[in-house]
This record gives sequence, C-alpha cells and structure tokens, in this order.
Amino acid sequence: MYRYDVDGDLRKPLGLKGSSFRLSAMATHIDAEKIENELQQRLSNRMESVRELVKSRQKVADARDALSAAEDEDARRYQAALTAGWTADELRSAGLSEPEKKVRVRKRAARRSTPTPEASE
Repeated sequence: MYRYDVDGDLRKPLGLKGSSFRLSAMATHIDAEKIENELQQRLSNRMESVRELVKSRQKVADARDALSAAEDEDARRYQAALTAGWTADELRSAGLSEPEKKVRVRKRAARRSTPTPEASE
C-alpha cells in the first residue's frame, strides 16, 4: 500500500502487511479514485496470474488425457500382436515389452456399524 501526504501525493510505499492507507493528522482529502485505480490494477494482475495458471492446468489435463488414450491404444495393439501369433517372449526380445498395467482403484465398501459387546464386570 502507499502513503499519501496532505495534498494526496504519493509519498512512500508500504509493505503488503500494511494494508491500510496512512494519512497525516491534517489530511482533509482522500483521492478515492486514485486508490480505487491502484487496487483495481493489483486485482487485475492477480486475476491474470490465475488465468495463466488455469491455462497451464488445462494443458496438463489435456496431456494426461492424451497419454491415457495412447496407453490404451498401445495395450490394444500389443494384444492384437499376441492374437496374430506373436509370443510375449518374441515381442520382448524385439524390444517391445508388455504395456504397463493401469492401477485400478477399487471403491471401498461402506463400513457397517456393529455394536461392540459390552465387557462384563
């Protein structure tokens, strides 16, 4: 934030922690438009950084989707080679190892609440 003198002129930048405008004891005029413009510019800069982050995250999601599709096709083609009569050993000796298996996530069954037997005294 910035500090304004009695005439409303910019005097000294303050750290981000000093989030309020400091006015001298004799200040009679606050340039609200100037303050609003400054804050609007800061907000605009912050929003632009989020826009760029969203674009980047979308690229990552697209790349993951493309990788998943490519891995699925690779597995189908490997299976087709096996079906065509090639053995896994023959393919491996040619440098074509078996495709990595995808980790499948199982949904957990809901826990049943069973009463615990009370201890006898």
